[in-house]
Amino acid sequence: MFTVTFKGLWAHRRRLVGMLAAVVLGVGFLAGALALGDTLSANFNNLFASANAGTDALVRSSTSVGNGVEATRPTVPLSLIETIRSVPGVAAAEPSITGFGEIIGADGTAVGGNGPPRLATYWIPDAALNPYRLAAGRAPAAPDEVVINRGAATAGKLHAGDTTTVLMPTPVKVHIVGIATFAGADGLGTATMAAFDLQGAERYIVGTAGGPVTGSTAGPNQERGQASSIVVRARSGVSQAEIATRIQRVLPPGIDALTGAAATQQAVTDVSSTFLTTLRSILVVFAGIALLVATLSISNTFTILMAQRSREAALLRALGGTRRQVLGSVVVEALTIGALASGLGLLAGLGIAGLLKGLFDSFGFHLPAGGLIVTGTSIAVSLIAGVVVTVGAGLLPALRASRVPPLQAFRGAAAESPATSRARAVG
Repeated sequence: MFTVTFKGLWAHRRRLVGMLAAVVLGVGFLAGALALGDTLSANFNNLFASANAGTDALVRSSTSVGNGVEATRPTVPLSLIETIRSVPGVAAAEPSITGFGEIIGADGTAVGGNGPPRLATYWIPDAALNPYRLAAGRAPAAPDEVVINRGAATAGKLHAGDTTTVLMPTPVKVHIVGIATFAGADGLGTATMAAFDLQGAERYIVGTAGGPVTGSTAGPNQERGQASSIVVRARSGVSQAEIATRIQRVLPPGIDALTGAAATQQAVTDVSSTFLTTLRSILVVFAGIALLVATLSISNTFTILMAQRSREAALLRALGGTRRQVLGSVVVEALTIGALASGLGLLAGLGIAGLLKGLFDSFGFHLPAGGLIVTGTSIAVSLIAGVVVTVGAGLLPALRASRVPPLQAFRGAAAESPATSRARAVG
């Protein structure tokens, strides 16, 4: 029966090419969407881990409003910094002041438009606690001096030494004294960043924030003597858990001390729960549409094939084949096509993921750099989806083929007999 099945596949190979292509396309889109999601998740995780590598503890308010990157938290008093610095095992503690700040480019328009987060922050002098690194110029040393991220500088055609305006939301005239990178990248995704010294940050920044590298939404004027959070570096030999526990003991109610690892994971979760989840959902919807089209194409092709091969199915029944064997042969055909097409679709999906990432970059939405990553779960889901869709679409035509009566194989010959007899009589 298996020999008959595979000979049947080979005999109808031209018609099966279209069905194979439909499955490859559907699985390719699904695999590409899942692979892009896996890649971005891993790249964001690496990006935040690198940016926060020197942060051993984060002190912030225990209450928040909103979810994900849109969450806002009350500020914490700067006076806590001296208290934290006096805790045994603390090597350094610096305020993290983050809020809204829109950089105006050389052409007079806002860099990045209204899409990406627009951040204004305090330039932390401790290099280990600062997620940004100077690529050119120097750190700000006066209230009207700023460092901007390299992505914003490129997009706005700005350079160290230029004068521009930062809307916070009132216009603030600033001198750009440095260009910085974020964990080796041009910035945190497409977000723009303008960093002030402590005096400038306290004077101008508007908003509240949650962590050392996460953004914030616009909010009320941040009061003098307040910080979005406080980042801490421990002395050598002191673990993150230990330093966070020690700091927690000296904090007032309503303020928490997290380990650096927990703060990093929270930042990744915030991005995943908003941006990544939405992006992946949109891509999976398109993949679902492609799989639906593939299902209709497969069902239609199998229906045509089974109609053409009804006499073949009847002959198998007449030779002793059972309905179950006929049904099984068609299912094996679908299984074979599904497995082959799913494997090819998985490979195509890797290329589609790369194309999608390039498409985002071409529209100016630069995603974190990094190689393509595919998890075992995504591979399994893609392969199983392709096989299930193919077998499911071919099941109804297979059931119809198994119900063809054995005598159907001889009806064609019987129908030809009178014509043959008349031909012989005329002859």
